[in-house]
Amino acid sequence: MSIPLQRLRDLLPFSRHPASGGFVSTADGSPNAKSIAWHRVFAHIDDVLLPQIMRQRGLLQRFRQLEAACQEAEPALAEIERQTSAAPLPLPPAVQAATLQADNLIKRLAQCYGDIVRSVIKRQGSEPVPLFYRAIQRAMAMLARRQLLAHRACALPSTSSWQQLHALYRTAHDPDLQALNGDTALIEHEYLGALLLAYLDPQRLSRGDLDTVHRCAQQLAAYAVVSAATAEALARQTTEASFLVRPEDGHPGLPLSRLKADSPFAGGLLIDCGQVLAAIDRNISRQPGKPVQPDLAAPPALLQSLRVALGGCSARRFGRARFRPRADLVGGLGAVIQFLDGNAYTRRALDAPGWQNGRPTGEWSLLDESPDGFLVRFVRGEQCRFSAGQVVVLQPRESSRTHLCLVRRVVSVRSRLELGLQLLSPQVSIVALPGAGNSRAIFLHSLPAYGSHAGLITAPRTLRGKQRLTLKIQGHPIERQIGRTLEANGELELVALEPMPG
Repeated sequence: MSIPLQRLRDLLPFSRHPASGGFVSTADGSPNAKSIAWHRVFAHIDDVLLPQIMRQRGLLQRFRQLEAACQEAEPALAEIERQTSAAPLPLPPAVQAATLQADNLIKRLAQCYGDIVRSVIKRQGSEPVPLFYRAIQRAMAMLARRQLLAHRACALPSTSSWQQLHALYRTAHDPDLQALNGDTALIEHEYLGALLLAYLDPQRLSRGDLDTVHRCAQQLAAYAVVSAATAEALARQTTEASFLVRPEDGHPGLPLSRLKADSPFAGGLLIDCGQVLAAIDRNISRQPGKPVQPDLAAPPALLQSLRVALGGCSARRFGRARFRPRADLVGGLGAVIQFLDGNAYTRRALDAPGWQNGRPTGEWSLLDESPDGFLVRFVRGEQCRFSAGQVVVLQPRESSRTHLCLVRRVVSVRSRLELGLQLLSPQVSIVALPGAGNSRAIFLHSLPAYGSHAGLITAPRTLRGKQRLTLKIQGHPIERQIGRTLEANGELELVALEPMPG
């Protein structure tokens, strides 16, 4: 493909351009026929069609031909998005290259729509026409798609994409001077949908939930309110689920609850998500069979996670101490149980010959540690399929101590995969579940982040509410009752264990 290397430098923030040429390979490493076809489609659109389109003097004709080019690229873009979401992390070189090519094409399409906007302004002056608004909306949709593609690879969207989104919105609509109309309402919905997806913090959620979260953000965008940031507006605004956007900044905005008193706000935008929280709450508390608006069609546990992310309740509670030792990481409920039940050796020098199924996924660097968690970075080893909500065991090198954690955040920063881990319990045991065949679970002796009770991690739908259990802990039987569900996803369920009622 004849895309210059320099143009590939300013793409997704998670990688350099690999040497694989962009083909998604077969098992033996050779490019498959489908990936070669995508490669040719992208080359034809980027090197032939788009230059021809942008030479068109008629802006309406240019817009229509751009729409046709988008339709031609859609099957390949959709398939690459699917493969990026399904690929292990860090992305394999072939998938990484294809993702970069897709991002580059989406970026070029956004630039072409933006050129139409600038041409309309130059020709029409201060009298916008429908094409002006339609081109802005399509440019913003392309930028939002770039950001979603970055999230699929657990990368942070680029600062330039945010700056362009903010600029396009302000070009189309000044909330302090204009009322919404049929043209600007679509643009505002596109803008707020992109902001909400960022506020819902996809890096803290399972990769498998990204499409659901994106759909929820699009539905909830109708409930967010944007206005000019003035001293009076900020004084009236509650800090919960409210954000300040400064268009010159390359990010989606900061929660008001985290702004310093002397933070500049002139020229900014105030995003009020109070009604978005109310809409999420209606879905969390909905009764079976009762309609609710909007119907988010998401599991209650995911909705609760979205509420926590949007409401600003996930702020770090402790400062972090920086150091760089190495550690091993074991992920997945089954592998964690097997590791804790026999592979967690007291002498690390003996580990290598004994690893079986519950073995580490690779070498990790501990970047930060706080009383309730860790930040780790992938160094080398096998690719993994970690996602937010997964249970893992972290064991520093040359130490027998293990840490049971939940993955809270997955992000790729400058080509390097990082995980944010929440420490669950200082002491854990593996227990057999009575009446569940050979099923085993992780008994957490205490849950500092959730209260004073013990907890239990099991496979989904293994337990029922208020069920009574007799568990053998370190050779001694104890009786507990299943309490509330603290975490639930497709891999595990974390429940509180309550003392038996007297």
